[in-house]
Amino acid sequence: MKLQDCRLFKNTRVDIHNVNIVQFPNNFTIALEGDLSTAIGIVLEGKIHVKAYSLGGKNFTLNTLQPGQIFGDVLIYGSTEKTYPGNLITQGETKVAFIPNKEFEQFLFHDNDLLQNFLSLLSEKAYEMNLNSKMLSQESIRDKLIFYFQQEKRKQKSNIIELNMTKEELANKLFIQRPSLSRELAKMKQDGLIDYDRKTITLI
Repeated sequence: MKLQDCRLFKNTRVDIHNVNIVQFPNNFTIALEGDLSTAIGIVLEGKIHVKAYSLGGKNFTLNTLQPGQIFGDVLIYGSTEKTYPGNLITQGETKVAFIPNKEFEQFLFHDNDLLQNFLSLLSEKAYEMNLNSKMLSQESIRDKLIFYFQQEKRKQKSNIIELNMTKEELANKLFIQRPSLSRELAKMKQDGLIDYDRKTITLI
C-alpha cells in the first residue's frame, strides 16, 4: 500500500513526499509498553501486534494493525498519558510510515480534509473499542463468539464471514485459550449453529 492511498490522506493536499518510511523485519519490536509516543505510525505492509503481559507473565494481543491502520493517533493529544499500552511487534516484513506529532499537527491545522479524515478514523476506533469492551463482557465463550460473528456479519453483509486472522489471533482477540476456542467452535458446528473452514465461518 502506498501512503497516499491510505484513508487518512484521501482528498488531502498535504505534502507527504518526505515522510519517513521504515522497513522492519519479522518479529521486530518497534516500541515497548510504556514508551513515549512521539509520532503517529501508518502501517503500509505487513502486520503489527500490540502485545501486553498479565501479572502472571502470560502475553496476550490487544490489537492487530493491518495495512492502512494507524497507531499513536489516540495519544497525540493526550494530556496525562502518551505512552504505548503494549509492545508493538511486527508479523512478517513490515513497512511503516512515521510522522512526528508536531509535524502532523501542522498538517491538521492547514488541511481541513485531513482533519475530517483523522476525526472520522478516531471516531471509528472509539466505536470499535466500545464494541470490544461489550464483547469481552459476555459471560461465556459461545456468547463472545456469537457477538463477534454478528458484528462481522453486519460489516461484511454476508452470512459467510471471511476471517482476516488466524484462529490463534481470534482467541487472543476474545481473551480465551486457543484450545477452548477450538472446542467451542466444534460444539457450535455440532449444534448446527455454524460451519467453518480455515478461512471462513458460515452462520447457519
